[in-house]
Amino acid sequence: MDDRLSRVESTAEELSRSIQEIERRLAALERGHASEVHTPDAASSDAEIWAPPTVARDDFITVLSFIGRTFVALGGAYLLRALTDSAVLPEAAGIALGLAYAVSWLAMADRAGGRRQPLSAAFHGLVFAIIAFPLLWEATVRFKFLGPEATAAALTLVTMLGLGVAVHRRLQAVAWIVTLAALPAALALVAATSLVVPFAIFLIALGVATLWLGYSCDWIWVRWPVAVVADLAVFALTLRVSNGAWAEPPLRVLAVQMLLLNGYLGSIVVRTIIRARDVNVFEILQAMAVLGAGFGGAVYVAQLTGSGVGLLALINLGFGAGCYAVAFIFIAHRQELRRNFYFYTSLALVLMLVSSGLLLERGPLTVASAALACLSTWAARAIDRVTLSLHGAVYLLVAGAASGLLSAAGYALAGPVAGAWPPFTTTALLALGATAACWAMPFPPSASGVTHLRLSRLVVAVVFVWSAGGWIVALATPVVSGTPGAGADPGVVATIRTTVLAFAALALAWAGQRERFRESSWLLYPVLVTGAVKLLVEDLPHSKPSTLFVALALYGGALIAAPRLGHRHRPA
Repeated sequence: MDDRLSRVESTAEELSRSIQEIERRLAALERGHASEVHTPDAASSDAEIWAPPTVARDDFITVLSFIGRTFVALGGAYLLRALTDSAVLPEAAGIALGLAYAVSWLAMADRAGGRRQPLSAAFHGLVFAIIAFPLLWEATVRFKFLGPEATAAALTLVTMLGLGVAVHRRLQAVAWIVTLAALPAALALVAATSLVVPFAIFLIALGVATLWLGYSCDWIWVRWPVAVVADLAVFALTLRVSNGAWAEPPLRVLAVQMLLLNGYLGSIVVRTIIRARDVNVFEILQAMAVLGAGFGGAVYVAQLTGSGVGLLALINLGFGAGCYAVAFIFIAHRQELRRNFYFYTSLALVLMLVSSGLLLERGPLTVASAALACLSTWAARAIDRVTLSLHGAVYLLVAGAASGLLSAAGYALAGPVAGAWPPFTTTALLALGATAACWAMPFPPSASGVTHLRLSRLVVAVVFVWSAGGWIVALATPVVSGTPGAGADPGVVATIRTTVLAFAALALAWAGQRERFRESSWLLYPVLVTGAVKLLVEDLPHSKPSTLFVALALYGGALIAAPRLGHRHRPA
């Protein structure tokens, strides 16, 4: 019995040692040190199996060897440089051999990546970047061998070779090394050559390439610095035009600006529409940046030079209409792409407004904006989209500003009586009619009972009360007090304004009883507070006792009646 127990214990110990040895060998393989995997003989003790690991020391030695190899490689590059400086090699041959030498290290990085040696591949890529990009700078600035356009093309080729190897072997470190070396090289070449266009094109191409690296390889951070530098380069190009530094023809500047806009937006469209992915934070921020630097800069340059404004506006007007079509045809009924719907409709709104402002004069712009406001407000109810209600409010503001409605109402409500007030033109009254129509239309069903979804209706109500009140004051003042700027009585004008405010408070309280105009009740107390401030600032200093009596009586009556009327049958 004892012999059996001893044999069982011996067998258990042997199994335990075997399992420990298997675990040690697996750990060594995972650390990349297969040479450490060996089979101890039967006399090996537990102390030998669990000897202190030497992985950290070996890794340190490996890194030092890679650093030494890098210095040796750079020594070879300087040997070629010395041969070129001493005229042993012609300049063309020296530059060509230097680039070939750099590319050979990139090939070794590709081979190391294929052998699953990412650290070795990263050092090979570092050697490639240290040799190739400074060599292009010297070939352009020192040796004058390459022109700016040829340098930009060579810079693009070298950078894309490096990124191609990084993608081929999934070497994210190599992608970072190549990108962070290419960006300062491009900026240094801009400073040395005083030309922005060729290197801005390179930066845009690099930006789009790194954007797709994020899409395909999930390397999402490498695209951020490139996008910032590309945007700043195009913005600097616009500043040079504004300062009169015409180093590049205006048409080339416009082409670069539109390349930035269309390169990034086109990529975003492919991902969000064709691939059906939700828009992310980078795409939203970069879309705003390229709209400002690309589209905004192109509009500025076109206006400054007087060429291509109409064509540019027509193209982007078509893009705006296309964004609306994409949002409602392909995205509106897909709940998982809700952010895409907001993104494309907002982009369409910006493009439509800016392009319409470039194409149309004030009168036609007012008509177009008023029509778009009514159409958007109606469509918001028809297809139950609160976003369109907000767009309708924005179009109304544009129509009011373009027609002069808002400014004319401001003069009538708060302008000095001693000066002439701007008139309410036909287009201003058209904008006022569109505002009234939008205010009277029912809101989308999904906004019922949700306060923050009815903010666009609040904007429409504010515009309507402001514009209608100013129009009534402008109509009544010449009849009661005289024409402003030609002997109108300031006290009488102040009383007319107070009267309009008092009746506006009563009208808002009455309208707020109904669910359709519930947001009108939100304006009741701001209007009453405005009336109180106005009495102190305008009526008391300028009115006579007779007109002051009318103003105080009407305002006091509004204070009594309006809150009671507003709380009667208030919707839940």
